[in-house]
Amino acid sequence: MQVKEFAENMEKVKVRKKILDEYEDEIVGWLRDFPDMSAAQILDWLKERYGDIKCTDRSVRNYVRYIRDKYDIPKVVSKRQHEAVQELPMGYQAQVDFGQIWLNNADGKRVKLYAFAMVLSHSRMKYAYWQNKPFTTKDFIDAHTKAFEYFGGKTHEIVYDQDRLLAVDENYGDIIFTEEFQNFKDFMKIRVRMCRGYDPESKGKIEAVVKYLKYNFAKNRTFVDIDKFNEDCLLWLDRTGNANIHGTTKKIPKEVFSLEKKYLLPVSQTFRNVPSNSILTYTVRKDNTISYKQNRYQVPKGTYEPGKTVGVRNLDGIIQIIDKDTGKILAEHNECTLKGKLIQIDHPERDKTLKIDKLYEKALNVLNNTNEAKIFLDRIRIEKPRYIRDQYSLICNTCKNVEKKLIEESLKYCIEREIFSAVSFRDTIEFLGEKYKELENQKTEETTDISTPSIPQKYDIKTQIRDTSEYVKALEG
Repeated sequence: MQVKEFAENMEKVKVRKKILDEYEDEIVGWLRDFPDMSAAQILDWLKERYGDIKCTDRSVRNYVRYIRDKYDIPKVVSKRQHEAVQELPMGYQAQVDFGQIWLNNADGKRVKLYAFAMVLSHSRMKYAYWQNKPFTTKDFIDAHTKAFEYFGGKTHEIVYDQDRLLAVDENYGDIIFTEEFQNFKDFMKIRVRMCRGYDPESKGKIEAVVKYLKYNFAKNRTFVDIDKFNEDCLLWLDRTGNANIHGTTKKIPKEVFSLEKKYLLPVSQTFRNVPSNSILTYTVRKDNTISYKQNRYQVPKGTYEPGKTVGVRNLDGIIQIIDKDTGKILAEHNECTLKGKLIQIDHPERDKTLKIDKLYEKALNVLNNTNEAKIFLDRIRIEKPRYIRDQYSLICNTCKNVEKKLIEESLKYCIEREIFSAVSFRDTIEFLGEKYKELENQKTEETTDISTPSIPQKYDIKTQIRDTSEYVKALEG
């Protein structure tokens, strides 16, 4: 090419048409309305509106970057603001968390290791325990015992993440613990504080410890066996983890711990999954059941409310479900050793000890054993065969303390209108009962008006009251 021709060609290349140019105005509008919008979301919105766009993800990213530079639309990144807090007193708090890392063994095979870590919040004294298998709740509790032995005591409070090893559920701050951890917590008298879900910054001390443990001690080591690994870890803690000057406190954790140790609470006994009769907390489901050890245990109908929790106590195989507000036992069940079963209770509104015929006789008697009563009950039996028990039971409950005359009038009312339902019968009794009350009140008012007529207000004359001395003078005269 000639120099002029080459220059013209280069200019054409600089301003060549891009695939997304036809959507430029729309993309600019999106970015101005939503400065934090990603290129991936822009591509998805374009596909949603215009179908398949013949453009790669990389091209979209480059084009969005070009648009941001051209129109000066920087990407807004939300930042969380943090605030420094005062150091906690000696012996007051510890923080606990987990970590995991992949290492190679002597044969070059990859092995995944799991770490339990605890740090004292004041001195930053650390402890770690490793396993080559995931932690269970029992392992988690055993690791606590080892940590307490290492420190020579326990703190007043321990901070945890909302891990499934210790917490089943969280309801606006009310934590429901696993049974094993609840027993451990009660036995060791530990005060627990749970972090909010997905909020690692609220336990930053232990987060830093886990990172330090993984990348200063564990990374690039060759795994031999778990006992040797834990032995090496304790040596590292003594040599480095608790011996180096801490970046925040500018003190050596081991030296500060020599003072803090005096403020730790003593641990008198070791917990070994001691059975407990303590009351555990469980959430009531919409179907009026609780889930306990992978089975569903029924509670009385109507117990459920949004967020409702109950207490559960296991007394040698008898499961007691307790109302936490009143202390009343809602239900008792024999513990089921199988899994996935529904353990039911009899509904209190259904008297299953009575056969239908006996229940029929009972309902007939409360309806005064009339011919209308037989017609009414027989029609219910024909029209509602699946709900005979419920219908007859409701009739029996409705007629308690109701006058014979009102029962007969209500039966007559329902039969004349071909209403064969216990619910309608109950409503009829209430309706007619109110009418009878109104009539009685009217009669009472009429009687009162005849016997004691009231004086119109305009004739309500006040009598003059004279002093008795005037009468005495008149008599003397």
